[in-house]
Amino acid sequence: MTARVVRLSERTRLLTQGGSASGSLQSAMRHLFCLVVLAAVLAPAVAGAESAADDRKQAVAYSQLKQWDRAIELYRRALAFEPQDADTHYNLALALKYKGEAAAAIEEFEQAVKLKPGWSAAHFGLGAAYHDRGDAIAAKSELRRAIEIDPANTAARLYLAGILMSLNQTTEAIGQLESMRKLHPNDPAPCEQLGLAYLESGTPSKAIPEFQRFLAAHPTDVAAHYHLGIALGQDGRLLEALAEFRRATTLNPSFGPAHESIGVALRRQGDNPGALRNFREAARLMPDNPIALCDLGVALKEAGDMPKAIASLRRALELKPDLERAKYTLGIALRTQGQTAEAAAEMRDIRQLHQSRLQLAQSKKLILDGIELLKSREWQKAAQAFQQSAQLSPDLPTSYYYLGVAQERLGVLEQAVAAYRKALELKPDYAEAHMNLGVLYARDQDAGNALDQLRQAVLSDPDLAEAHYNLGMMLANTSKIGEAARELTEALSLQPDYTEARMLLGNLLAGQNQIDRAAGMYRDVIRRTPQFAEAYNNLGLLWLQAGKLADAKSEFQEAIRRKPDYAAAHYNLGLALEKTGEVEAARTEFQTARRLDPKIPR
Repeated sequence: MTARVVRLSERTRLLTQGGSASGSLQSAMRHLFCLVVLAAVLAPAVAGAESAADDRKQAVAYSQLKQWDRAIELYRRALAFEPQDADTHYNLALALKYKGEAAAAIEEFEQAVKLKPGWSAAHFGLGAAYHDRGDAIAAKSELRRAIEIDPANTAARLYLAGILMSLNQTTEAIGQLESMRKLHPNDPAPCEQLGLAYLESGTPSKAIPEFQRFLAAHPTDVAAHYHLGIALGQDGRLLEALAEFRRATTLNPSFGPAHESIGVALRRQGDNPGALRNFREAARLMPDNPIALCDLGVALKEAGDMPKAIASLRRALELKPDLERAKYTLGIALRTQGQTAEAAAEMRDIRQLHQSRLQLAQSKKLILDGIELLKSREWQKAAQAFQQSAQLSPDLPTSYYYLGVAQERLGVLEQAVAAYRKALELKPDYAEAHMNLGVLYARDQDAGNALDQLRQAVLSDPDLAEAHYNLGMMLANTSKIGEAARELTEALSLQPDYTEARMLLGNLLAGQNQIDRAAGMYRDVIRRTPQFAEAYNNLGLLWLQAGKLADAKSEFQEAIRRKPDYAAAHYNLGLALEKTGEVEAARTEFQTARRLDPKIPR
């Protein structure tokens, strides 16, 4: 996982370097490694398999020395004698993971999970291997399963929180970290991550004590001092923030973001020479950071050094052409130098930016008007509003997306496809456009393109529950049941009241003969949506399949009570009655079912 710093503001997002959410993943994996070595040492040798036991013991020793190739060879040799040994599959998987062979590690972790389904550490390892392979969805699913099996698995919580933070799923990350805190109130491990998550959620007052707790245990952590400074600054405590930024630069004089933040703090205090010194250092350390270069340019202009100010501002604009503050300051500096034509050009660019923003505002207003027309089912008027928006701002992908939605409602599907493609041309990671295009391909029986677009939808926005649901449904239709179940589980984690996703997952589990889990899904639907008759019917079908005829009849009767014209429930009740010998009552239910739906078989 790459280093990541919270998205606090444009300035902080562009400036911060060196702060990382990956520490939680590394810490969590250290826990995992301890588990594997312990498991291997304690794993008892099966009688008559001394060779396998010796191989395992040697493999553990090589793992401790990080001689992965030799350890892997020995674990595989042990498995040749004892292929059903879950511990050895697990240890082999971890050695493969640390060697960087994620795909092979996944296969071995899956074997361990298959042989020992309730093993939290194996699910944790499988989730970590999926993350190594870049499959965040599967990683989250396995880590959640590890935590479900063992809520005290703090390493899995920490690892999951790191992934959630990298995907900007801050609320759930906070939940995992707070649960970890409750389990181990004196453990500083989650504090830094929790501080970052609170900053991300806009609550610096909660972030401050978390960073302070972390620093009490890790007083030389540069990024933690820096982030504490950011939190203090956002909380209005400028002097304390400045002190933390200075501690960061004392610990690491090459930490550019702290120099930049010191410059900002000193500028606000009126210490322009001190601000300029720190902006110079920040720009030296971060020569491709447009905000640092802009701040340096502004400070140089205030100090009267126009040539250097102009050079710094031009470099900032090369990196970020729409940085208005740099463009405005550059215009002023050029005018001061007598370069009136160039100054006028910069000011003209600013006016064009303003005009563009005005047109953009008008386009967005048309989009909002169009959305209201969609809500009132005025499809044609909505399409016209979106077309006008696209004419005003041809580079605004939202106009084309909603135009596609309106055209879908009007039934002009080829035009809808063209509109979605235009939206994606302008914004390749437009998740909703990928999703709707995938659904259209699915309607056209084009499974390949449908799956491709739906996968791109969930990659573009991992928080879009509807995209996970549609992908899950498409995977189920193509018999990829395991993947489908993962997508539906993800949809439910994002939107627990997603009835359709819960019902479909229940159906998949029922199809896999996982009766108890399927029944749990249907019961959850009933608990959340008591009027949803289909859940009672499907639960009744499970009991009918299991031979629990009294329970089946009760569920079918409840489905009919909730929805009296539910033909399938009448028919299924007839089947249950027939099996219990209640022939006349069964005949009545069959007749009712066929009256309601003539397609019901005789």
